[in-house]
Amino acid sequence: MLIIFISTEYWPWLLIAAIAGWRRFSPEHIPEPFVVDEFAGLEEIPMRQIATLTIAILLLGYPGLEPSSQIDDWDGGISTEDWPISMTFEGNTVQLELPLEPVGLMPVSGWLQMRIEGATNAGWEINSECMNEREVCRFDDITQASTSSVQIELSRNSTEPSNLTFRMVVLIDVDNHVSEHSILFRAADTTSSIDPLWILVEDTDTPRICVELDVSDGDYVNLSNQNPFWSFENETSLGEGTHDLCLRGQVGAIQSLSNRDNQHLIIGPPITLHRENGSDETLLMPIENTIPPLHVSGGEWTIPNSFGPQQEYTIARGESGSVFCPSSEVIADVDTSENWSKELVDRSSISIPQAGTGNGSLRFSADGWLAVCDGTRIISAYRVTEGSDVVVESAALNSRLDVGEFSIVNRENYSFSMSVDWVGDAVTWDNWVISHPSEISSHSQVFVTISVEESDTAAWAAWLTVDGEQITLHFSARSTGASE
Repeated sequence: MLIIFISTEYWPWLLIAAIAGWRRFSPEHIPEPFVVDEFAGLEEIPMRQIATLTIAILLLGYPGLEPSSQIDDWDGGISTEDWPISMTFEGNTVQLELPLEPVGLMPVSGWLQMRIEGATNAGWEINSECMNEREVCRFDDITQASTSSVQIELSRNSTEPSNLTFRMVVLIDVDNHVSEHSILFRAADTTSSIDPLWILVEDTDTPRICVELDVSDGDYVNLSNQNPFWSFENETSLGEGTHDLCLRGQVGAIQSLSNRDNQHLIIGPPITLHRENGSDETLLMPIENTIPPLHVSGGEWTIPNSFGPQQEYTIARGESGSVFCPSSEVIADVDTSENWSKELVDRSSISIPQAGTGNGSLRFSADGWLAVCDGTRIISAYRVTEGSDVVVESAALNSRLDVGEFSIVNRENYSFSMSVDWVGDAVTWDNWVISHPSEISSHSQVFVTISVEESDTAAWAAWLTVDGEQITLHFSARSTGASE
């Protein structure tokens, strides 16, 4: 028992408490003498009873080797242990409830943001009584004794319901605690993908995207693809069971895709699922990790005048996780009437007035993401990376360019040479007209013109890359197999 007492880090306090108790009830303050017969002893039975009682009291009252323990998340956010991670749906409505319980002991207040990812053409909408005009749920003073919950309804109004898999992502925004929770929704007993997004397995010049396709019992599908930049790597006639569905892209495959979803991910090539009964369905899903890059040089980035919309907007910054706009309306304003510079740390934001950015710059590390927001709606999003500070007007580096005239701004202290690269099995296609300079001087702006005469015989893509002191304008043309 002595070893157990000494092994704890609280044994000095236990010793002090024992001495204090002895002093409190000590008989020394009683004036009457206390006579002890040194030759008298306890009888054997009372002595055993006292020893047994003493041991029982010690065993029942002693708290163990650790009389107290530390709670790591005593001021944590909302617990998601009881939240679902996957659900099935039938029809056009899904009901679910999310309990609000704190992780720790302190009261928790904050916001919930919810959005749909995947199922681009399915038309799902999120409805909840807790949502305000910013489509954000506010909760206050959630404790262990005072919990709450959020009732959510997912609904769609579609004449041709889609069975595409999708997920609802919930951002839990609590002071100093920002976390995410995803709930996957799959159609019951129906052929669909297991994941709601294409997985970018190989992010190279010839990209590879994959997803698992679950063909339901009794179903049989044939797959087809009309985009000449992409081709199947697996079998296209699939019976019931789970199958790997992978596509290999040619050079320019990502840039051949012109549409992005609400999170600014590129929407992959449409894959048609053909059935013998004629009930065809289109698999249309975004590709993960395809938001455009934003090059930052030296940890500081000057905001271009064409960066945001003409009205007031917000710039948000995150070092990791999904792109989300601020939940709170309380956002720091910036005085753009004079030169200004702001540092954006993780999950911080600033409000740009309608007058524009003025001569302003932002300081942040070359990682994470940057978003332009209107309330909680993402206007544009970028993946921040270290690189030469070159800005393409109304576009982004390594992203699809539209026809017409656009400007390239060199904001570095050195010049760039400029060249054109032609690739594809239809490079002899003579429907291109390109006008560009051979060099861009430091701190200067040049204009490039692209004109394309559309044809059914070929599909095209154009994009711009920066490597070292070289700017390359890429053009890729692939034959569609159609005749003139």
